[in-house]
Amino acid sequence: MFSRIAIKGPQVINNSATFNGAHKLARSTKIPSTSSQASCVAILYENDAWLGDLFKELHNQQVPFEPVRLDDAAVILDEAPMFPTVFNRVSPSSYIRGHGPAIGFAKSMLDLIAANGRRIINDGRAFRYETSKAAQVMLFQQLGVATPRTLLFNSTGSVLEAARSFTFPALLKPNCGGSGAFIRHVKSYEHLVNLLESEDDLFGPDHLLLLQEYVSSRDGSVVRIEFVDGQLICAMRAFPTNTFNLCPAESCERTAANPASSQKAAVRFEPYPDIPPDSVAQAREIARAANIEVGGVEYIEAVDGTRVFIDINASSVYRQEICEALGTNAIASLVEFISREYHKELAKDRFMQATKASAKTSKAQQNGATL
Repeated sequence: MFSRIAIKGPQVINNSATFNGAHKLARSTKIPSTSSQASCVAILYENDAWLGDLFKELHNQQVPFEPVRLDDAAVILDEAPMFPTVFNRVSPSSYIRGHGPAIGFAKSMLDLIAANGRRIINDGRAFRYETSKAAQVMLFQQLGVATPRTLLFNSTGSVLEAARSFTFPALLKPNCGGSGAFIRHVKSYEHLVNLLESEDDLFGPDHLLLLQEYVSSRDGSVVRIEFVDGQLICAMRAFPTNTFNLCPAESCERTAANPASSQKAAVRFEPYPDIPPDSVAQAREIARAANIEVGGVEYIEAVDGTRVFIDINASSVYRQEICEALGTNAIASLVEFISREYHKELAKDRFMQATKASAKTSKAQQNGATL
């Protein structure tokens, strides 16, 4: 059956030897046939800037793939895509780039693909945690790790009474965050009231906000640990200056947390080679519980030494200098994992086809014997 996925963004990759990043992506409206889908990995995404290294390494390792951009897309629900393996790279910060529709569409696509038995790396469950900070907090609490006290609300009126007993300073965050988007530092209850009364655009795409206890870091950093299939890829410290955007991507634009400050919005990243093994074990368990096979976990080492977990990311972007300092090739490890899962699914499909063919032959022989 012909599977109709109408996409107005990049769909066909330039696999020539000169391919060297997302800017080489060939744009096409050609829709792949079912047969072509069955022979490649689908990469669901919405942001060209973060995918160049991944596409290049997939090409280098000769893994056939199809970029499927979801910010402007359509699919017929009874004609599910038949890619044997799918990797979800849609980011919760999509709406910051004007690609907000990709988030809801990705959730439906992941449900559709899963319902048809396809293998998904960072599936719908992982994407739920990726796009909901409230879900992350509840998972941290369930796992018994320290996390900031958090108040969830959906209207400015509802929070005013609930926040009277809250501890300040605090952070005001959209539930569907990403790249530190729209986080505000709230100094006091009165400051919160002033923010709610003076700003019209506080809520994110799901119209949920969090008021979260502010945790001071003992060295000013946030620790981020990256995993691929449970394997530690790298650990780093991020030292922010006047920004809440800790995205490791070189291309990520940083907005000032305090526009009135003379300090430029910036982040310094440092490798963390001697990260405590127990913190890696904790972060690995969090990623496993969230069903995140490719992603990172962030925590703050508080002033009193407590390890306070604050974020889960399923949209890993690796910094080259960090990987070089730690002697790791993150993109190569990621593509090796994708390739391994892809070939597993191909092997399963071949086995199923052979089993069906054998059963069909056996039935035909039995029918022939009874004639």
